[in-house]
Amino acid sequence: LLDHTHICQPSTFQGLTLIPLYAPTSEEPSCLSLTRALTEEGFRITEVDAGGSVPELLVFNPTPFQVFLFDGQELKGAKQNRVLNTSILVPAQSELRIPVSCTESGRWTSISPEFSDSKTVMSPKIRRSKNASVSASYKACGLAASHQSEVWSEIETLHACAETSDSSPTRAMRDAYDAHQENLAAFKEACPCEENQSGLLAIRHGRVETADLLSQPSVYRDLHESLVQSHGLDALVRTTPADPSGDPDPATASETSEAFLVQARDCNESTHQSVGLGQDHRLSSALLNGSALVVEETTVHLALFSIDPKQPGPPAPVASPHRRRRWHMPPHSGSDEDEL
Repeated sequence: LLDHTHICQPSTFQGLTLIPLYAPTSEEPSCLSLTRALTEEGFRITEVDAGGSVPELLVFNPTPFQVFLFDGQELKGAKQNRVLNTSILVPAQSELRIPVSCTESGRWTSISPEFSDSKTVMSPKIRRSKNASVSASYKACGLAASHQSEVWSEIETLHACAETSDSSPTRAMRDAYDAHQENLAAFKEACPCEENQSGLLAIRHGRVETADLLSQPSVYRDLHESLVQSHGLDALVRTTPADPSGDPDPATASETSEAFLVQARDCNESTHQSVGLGQDHRLSSALLNGSALVVEETTVHLALFSIDPKQPGPPAPVASPHRRRRWHMPPHSGSDEDEL
C-alpha cells in the first residue's frame, strides 16, 4: 500500500500543514461510513443493556451493507459519549459488541436511547496515546481495550489548553471543540477535501504528527472535515516550541512526508483478530506506531502516529474531591480499565 501511495499539494494554515494522500482504490470490501449507515433503516448503536458498560457498545446492523467505524470517531448520546478504540468493519446483517473509550467522564445518565455521530474525531495527540494503550492491551490479553484513566487525563489536559475547564460540566471532549468552532471552521475552509483523496498527513513545526489512509475515497470524504477539525484544534490550543525555520515550503513538506512514509515500512507488526471483519495489525518502531485494519488482503484503514516527543505542556488540572467523585467509574459498569 505504501509503495503505491502518493501525496499532493500541501495546504498550510496557522502553523498546520495538511497533505492529501492518494492510494489505489479498492472496491472490495465495500462499505458505508458511519454517517451514511445512520441514515439506513434499522442501523443503530446503543448501550449494551439498560445498565450500560463503559468500555463496550452494541451495534445493530440489519442492513445489507458492511459499515466502517473509524478509530477515534466519537459517538454522542446515551449514558455518555464514547470513541472507537480501533477501526472496525461491521458485517452486514449482524449484531456486534465494539470496544470504546469514554470521552465524557462527568455524565452517566441517559439522554437518548441511541448514539449519533458527533462529527468529531479525537485529537491526534489523544488518539496516539490511545492507540499505544490498545496495542499494549492486545499484546497483554488479546483485547482492544484502552487505558480509560489515561484517556480522561488527556481530555483534562485538552480542556486546560482550550480554556474550557470551567465551561464543561460533564467534562465532554466535544465541549473543547464547540468552544472553538469559529476558528475550526476556518481550518476546514482552508483545507477542503480533494477529488479522489483517500487520506491525510499532518505536519506541525517541521515534523509529521499523523497519517491516515483509507481504501475508499467515498468513506474518507465523510471523515475529512472531522479529521481536519481534530488537527486544527491541536494547532489552535496546544503550545509547542516553534520551528525556527517556520512553516515548511511545499517542497520541504513533501520531502518530510515521503520520509515518514518510508519509515513506516520498517515497523514491527503483530496481528490480532478484529472484533469485526478482518485482522487488526498493530505497528511499532523507534520512530512511530500505528494500526491497520486489513480485510481480505485490503488495507481498509492505515493509521500512523509519530512517537510523542514528550514536549512539556500544561499539566492536567487536579479536580476537587467533589468532582473526582462524580467522575468515578460507575460501579455497575463491570470494567477493569485501570488494570489494562
